[in-house]
Amino acid sequence: MRIAILTNAYPYLPGEQFIEDEIGYWAARDDISVTLLPALATGTPRPVPARIAVDTGMAGTVGIGRLWHVLAALRSAIFWRELGYLRRSRKLQPRTIGRALLHTSKALEQAAQLQRYAKAHGRIDVAYCYWNDTQACAAVLAREAGAVRKVVSRAHGYDLYEARRDSGYMPLKRQFIAAFDAVFALSREAKTYLQRTYGAPAENIRISPLGVPLANALNRPSAAGCLHVVSVASCMRVKRLDRMIGALRLLAGQHCDIRVTWTHVGGGPLLEETRALAARELGGLDNLDFTFTGELPHPAVAALYRDTAVDMLVNTSESEGVPVSIMEAMSAGVPVVAPDVGGISSLVSGHCGVLLGPQPDTEEIADAMARVAFADGHAHLRANARQVIEAGFDAARNYRDFVAGIVALGAADDSPARCRKRAAPAIQHAAGR
Repeated sequence: MRIAILTNAYPYLPGEQFIEDEIGYWAARDDISVTLLPALATGTPRPVPARIAVDTGMAGTVGIGRLWHVLAALRSAIFWRELGYLRRSRKLQPRTIGRALLHTSKALEQAAQLQRYAKAHGRIDVAYCYWNDTQACAAVLAREAGAVRKVVSRAHGYDLYEARRDSGYMPLKRQFIAAFDAVFALSREAKTYLQRTYGAPAENIRISPLGVPLANALNRPSAAGCLHVVSVASCMRVKRLDRMIGALRLLAGQHCDIRVTWTHVGGGPLLEETRALAARELGGLDNLDFTFTGELPHPAVAALYRDTAVDMLVNTSESEGVPVSIMEAMSAGVPVVAPDVGGISSLVSGHCGVLLGPQPDTEEIADAMARVAFADGHAHLRANARQVIEAGFDAARNYRDFVAGIVALGAADDSPARCRKRAAPAIQHAAGR
C-alpha cells in the first residue's frame, strides 16, 4: 500500500515538530510504503526513519509556472464559488478575494504535482494530509483525476478555527469538507465546530487526539521560596502574551517573598516586541527573572522538563486545538493553567491545574497561578497531570491506533454508491457544473 503524507514543510524546518513523534509509527509498518511530500523544502531536512521516503515534487513553483496556475484559478469554478460565499457572508473585499485566488491556484498546482508523482511512482492509495488546508483540497482534486484512491486529513487549530484567520475567512473549506474520506479531529469540540461551522458530515469525522511520549520521570518542583513558570508558544497576537506578562507582574508584586522565574519557549514574528514588553513591565521587579529561549527543537523542550524544576505551564491563548505543548508538560507531571478555548478542557481541569475562562484578564491568570503555586495538594496536581496523559494522550497508543485506522481505510474497497456520494461535491466544483 502506497501512503503519501502531505506536510507544510516537514521534514524541513521550521515547525511541525510534533510529526517527529508520529513518524516512527508509520516507519514501524512493513506492509506499507510511506513518502513525505512537503509543500516547502528549503534548508537541511531533519532526519527521518530509514523506511520513510521524502519527495520534494510538491514544493512550489515560481515564475511562469506560478502565473499559469493563477490564470487557471481565475477560470476555475472553485474560485468563483468562493467569491459567491464571500459575497453571501459579507466578507468580499480585495484582501479576501486575493486569498481566495491564491488558495485556489495553490490547490490546482498541488493537484497537478500529485498527479505527476502518481504517474511516476504509481497511484497513491491514501493521501494523508497533516493539515486541512490547500494540500488537502489538492488531494481531493487529484483523487478525482485518478491519482489518489482515498484522502484523509487531520484538523488542528489554525486550519480549523476561522477566528485565527485574517478577516475571519477560511479559504476553500466549505467547498471541500464533505469530500474527504475521513477528517480526524482532535476533540469532540473540534468535531462539533467542523459540523456547525462548515457543514462537515458527522459520519466522515473521527476523533483522534495527538499524543506525546510518556516522560521517563516526573518533573520536580522548585525549592521553597522559588517559583518557576514556563510558557511555550509562538509570539503572536493570538497567544495573548501581554496578559501573561501582566499576570506575572501581579503575581510577583503580591508575593514579594517568592523568587519568580519565567521561561518562555518559542519564536515567532513578535518575539522581539514581546521581549521588549517584558523588559518594560518586569525589568524593575527585584524578585522576578525572565528568559526568552527562542524556538527550541523538540528534544530540547523535553530536556527542559527532565532537567529543570518547573512548577507550572501557563497558556494564555485565545484560540487552540488540543495543544501538544500542554501534553508535554503534563506528561512530565507539570500542572497547567490555561483558558477554556478549543479542546483545552479535554486536558486541563481543577484536577491537574486551573481551567481559566475563555477571556481571562491578568487578575484571573495571576490568581490561578497563585492557586497552583501555593495549593496544599500541589503534589496531587502533578500526579494527576501525568495520569491524564497516560489515560488519553499516550503517543504509543494514539499514533499506533491512528496509523492502523488509516491503513485499514486504505485497504477497504469503495462501493460505487459511496464513491459517487463522496466525489460528487468536489467534481461539481472543479468542473463548474
